[in-house]
Amino acid sequence: MKSRIILAALSVGPFLPACYAHAHGFAGDHMFLSTLLIDDPNMADEASLPTFSYQGLPGDGGPAPNLYGMEFEYDKRITENFGFVINGGYNWLTRPGTRSANGWQNLVITLKDKVYVNDEHEFLMSLGVQRAMARTGANGENGAFLGAEDSSSTSPTVYFGKGFGDIPIGWLRPLALTGELGYAIADKKLKVDSASALPINNGIPNGWAGGLSLQYSIRYLSSQVKDYGLSDFVNKLTPVVEMSWASPASKPNDGFQTEMLWGVGVNYTTTGYAVGVEMLVPGNRATGSHLGVIAQFHLYFDDLLPHSLGAPVASWF
Repeated sequence: MKSRIILAALSVGPFLPACYAHAHGFAGDHMFLSTLLIDDPNMADEASLPTFSYQGLPGDGGPAPNLYGMEFEYDKRITENFGFVINGGYNWLTRPGTRSANGWQNLVITLKDKVYVNDEHEFLMSLGVQRAMARTGANGENGAFLGAEDSSSTSPTVYFGKGFGDIPIGWLRPLALTGELGYAIADKKLKVDSASALPINNGIPNGWAGGLSLQYSIRYLSSQVKDYGLSDFVNKLTPVVEMSWASPASKPNDGFQTEMLWGVGVNYTTTGYAVGVEMLVPGNRATGSHLGVIAQFHLYFDDLLPHSLGAPVASWF
């Protein structure tokens, strides 16, 4: 899921030959989750249907607006490790005392290739390229807040996941770190009037965007470190802390500031599906005014339909 500006404009570049494949994003014994604020490093056949979010936006001196989102994501492998991702959704923007705005986000299409897996050190890396498609969503003055910028952009991005299973401290081995870093290149650069400093076109600045997640797998603790006799339900839980951010990388940028958003919650993953819930915490004033929430239902077609929808397109022929 991509929250307003922070999560709407990421992704990925050149493609290298990959060498491994697993459902659920395994590297060795470590399973990397489908995270809610950033994209996970795996390429698989899966879908998020839906992702719901609520976030308080900056008030700018007046009553703070609220942004509600209902989003979807569909990931499909073409070969064992290479595929595409489609993101979209619908947002509602409410302001106290004024009329609400609502509309579709711009569609975002990503090509993604899992290029390297090291089982011994529980490391996974993917590369890709993301294309934000302008004018496929809402337009007008609220378009940017609804996830529908007027200019398309292309973002080369790198994704990684690293499990801590190769360190000698038992209670730390269930930890895993995942992340992504992307650079969005605008099709149309923003221009402003030299006298008034006001925009004179519908361009956007280039920007950096990315994030990290820290996960603690109870499943890994029980199966690879020590079995504490926990219930099956508890063993499928993974506490998660995520951080996503976005910063302008070119001038002029029309006042766009660095934004940072934290997510703190838990994920329940079983064969076939996962459910995640996180509290959203603004990292600075430019990001939001108060706490929010995000929740996601995620399907793993690799496990649910391994011989049809969960199989790479290349294997169909």
